[in-house]
Amino acid sequence: MYINLEVAIKFLYALILMNVVFAVVVYAIKLKNLRRARTERRFETKIKDYLTYVLIHIEGTEPLNVPPFSLNKVEREALQERLSEMIENFAGAPRDKCIELCERMGLVRRHLDRLNKGFYSAKIDAAYHLGGMRVREAVPALLKLLRTHKRNSSLFVVARSIAKCARDERDVEEMTEILLKHNKGFYDLLVDIIKEADIDHGALFADFIQRESYEFIQIGLCGLQEYTEPTVASAVYRLLDSPDRAIQRKAVEIYLKSVHFIPRNVVQRLLRHSLDEVRVLAVQAVVDLKLVPYIDVLRSALMDESARVSAASAKGLLLLGEEGAAQLCGAAVQARGSERGEYLRTLIEEQIQSLSDRLHDPDRLTQYNSLVYHYDKAFDENKRIYRVV
Repeated sequence: MYINLEVAIKFLYALILMNVVFAVVVYAIKLKNLRRARTERRFETKIKDYLTYVLIHIEGTEPLNVPPFSLNKVEREALQERLSEMIENFAGAPRDKCIELCERMGLVRRHLDRLNKGFYSAKIDAAYHLGGMRVREAVPALLKLLRTHKRNSSLFVVARSIAKCARDERDVEEMTEILLKHNKGFYDLLVDIIKEADIDHGALFADFIQRESYEFIQIGLCGLQEYTEPTVASAVYRLLDSPDRAIQRKAVEIYLKSVHFIPRNVVQRLLRHSLDEVRVLAVQAVVDLKLVPYIDVLRSALMDESARVSAASAKGLLLLGEEGAAQLCGAAVQARGSERGEYLRTLIEEQIQSLSDRLHDPDRLTQYNSLVYHYDKAFDENKRIYRVV
């Protein structure tokens, strides 16, 4: 019993000692942070005039002068953060002048040395700052670090720095290949990183989708989603028949969003696609591009087995003018007595009711009169009085 009591007392003393040590460490860290914060506040006042000078002369032809006062470690780091923010926000000559200023202040050389000779944490910090300063000569060392890096969040810090410092498309391609060896599936994040590079992103993404690699095609398609140029439609055209459903789905979406005209055979092929979402996209594209000559194709799509496709076709016909309204009413009469016919008639009547609520709009009034005329004519209803402004 005495032995157990003695052990308990020693254990209690150990806990008290650990708590004291922990409190001292926390207090020391807090004091250090407070001192750093005070130093940074004093530095803000000290550097205010210099930053004003930089902003005034950033557009000039003369190089920027280095600060006319000495800097300690904390002040140098604070100034570097300000310069990195300027580099991030500026472009062209102003950005180049800020980068040159960083070089003449010795910031570039310092972080290059840390990248090549420092410990792991110093290497990551140096990589981050070199990326912020767009130091192109750092790319080989950054790629070397990326190749040997473990799979954790810092991996993307290094990759983003490579993209910012990239000398050309080959640097970005090599960075992408290395990242894909670590993991697959983070395509949107990779696209976001690639967009940091000062290159022709559209051309690079278009090149990616011409490859046989599934991963590169996915990255290329993710990157091209924001583009609407006809050249993009030409680039993704071959992927419309891709055996991979995910690739095919994205390719169709990009193609239909980028093209200014869709050949009839392409529309018909897409409306035979096994995925109803692809067929819906094709219908919406015909309507968005106002392809009135394809009204007959949309009328055929009214009988699609998918309710989504049928509804999209019906609503699309209503948006394609008088001929579209006539074809929709004719299809409803032709299918009279069937479930599909009742559905189309109900849809037309709902549209008439919707249009009749706001007839002060001339366009809606025109649609209302046209739809009512063709509905009454198709179903041989008693002629209604048409509305006028």
